[in-house]
Amino acid sequence: MDAAGIVAHVGRKGLGFALTDSAGELVASSMRRYGSEQNSSVSGALSTFQHDSKLARLPANLAIAVAGLPRGDAISITHTRWYVSRSGLQAMLGRPPLILNDFEAEAWALGDHRNHRLLPLGAIPGVCLQRPGTYCVVGMTSGLGVSVLVHDPDGGVNVLATEAGHAGFAPASRTMADLVAAIFPDRYPVVAEHLISANGLVAIYNELARAQKLEKRFTKPEDITRLAGIDPLARKACELLCEAFWTYTSGLVLSFGAWDGVIVTGKLAVALREILALGSMAGVFQGTGKYMRLLASVPRSVTALEHGELSGAARALAHHTSRETSPSRPSERPGGVPSFLRHTERSPILPL
Repeated sequence: MDAAGIVAHVGRKGLGFALTDSAGELVASSMRRYGSEQNSSVSGALSTFQHDSKLARLPANLAIAVAGLPRGDAISITHTRWYVSRSGLQAMLGRPPLILNDFEAEAWALGDHRNHRLLPLGAIPGVCLQRPGTYCVVGMTSGLGVSVLVHDPDGGVNVLATEAGHAGFAPASRTMADLVAAIFPDRYPVVAEHLISANGLVAIYNELARAQKLEKRFTKPEDITRLAGIDPLARKACELLCEAFWTYTSGLVLSFGAWDGVIVTGKLAVALREILALGSMAGVFQGTGKYMRLLASVPRSVTALEHGELSGAARALAHHTSRETSPSRPSERPGGVPSFLRHTERSPILPL
């Protein structure tokens, strides 16, 4: 089989690979997944994929999405024994790989708005990705991912990768402050991801049960979300998680200037869609500050991405290879400077 490129996702639960065609599109039929027990290294898994796909050689163009911060040569994958070596992959393929954060890849996948159904969260119209603008993409799963997707008026796309999920969480009510203090005693600051995630939901549920002296009936986040419609304790835990989510996301919109919309992804978010869309949650999102009226008008939607890491890596790889063959606009360069951060005048940069 001829292929123009290869894309990969190295996550907490395993590895995924797929091929891309000459147009840079993901070849869905080529996708394969491997558990962590099947291979001892990422390069070994890549060789297994080559064998299973009956490839005479691996394509030189590789984009790999990782669950971690893609800085340096050896990139550690969060909560696993895996690591990705830039120099090792370059030696194996003959050219440097494109390595990006897995949630950055999901934002790139959303940049191609043709195949995604965005469901509105609340009474106001949902996000329209066809319009130029700045959008905040927030993923709530086993962690909390945050990226910024920018559509330029000229059609260019750029993604700003962040680690905002590891920033501190600031409660917006006495009830939330007391809850956070009870779950994370003497921890300053509390990392947002530790509260706003699947593990955070279980922690909230356990604390509510302890405080009310009730039996803890559930230990898995999927059980809590599934039975929130009939179990009052599970329902309250889900509501508090959604309150924390919208409190934090409101600050992200202010920080990144993402006035054109918030796109929520992730299995946990999809499971909580009905609660995230409540009118009371809209009030939490808009807050009581100077920009509450403007925040109230920010579109908010949820979507379930199918193979988001792989399809986003394919889109990023297509931009990357296109830039190499014919220099493109800076706004189209993965990892480049977003249009809203560019300067037209030279300014002196003084050391601190």
